Amino acid sequence: MLTTEEYLEAEFGYDLARARRGFRIHAAVFAVVMTGLIVLNALLIAFTGANFPWAVFPLVGWGLGLTGHYFCGVRGAAQEIRARQAEIRRSARPRVPA
Repeated sequence: MLTTEEYLEAEFGYDLARARRGFRIHAAVFAVVMTGLIVLNALLIAFTGANFPWAVFPLVGWGLGLTGHYFCGVRGAAQEIRARQAEIRRSARPRVPA
């Protein structure tokens, strides 16, 4: 049988791995979509009269979102998980009857 501390450590590891997996999925989708947009933009410039590199705008905008996901969702995940677990510990303490 698990003790409370063993359970909390296991939950911490699971939640941290889940946060990292979410970021990796976000980064992979970003890479695939941005590659497609850059190729599309390059083809339009090469074969039409277009000469504006519009793919830079989603690259920068989504890149900022991905950076925010990394700092808040991956680097800040451990602190957030620990804070949530501390709150659960406080609320789960037996109350002394008056």
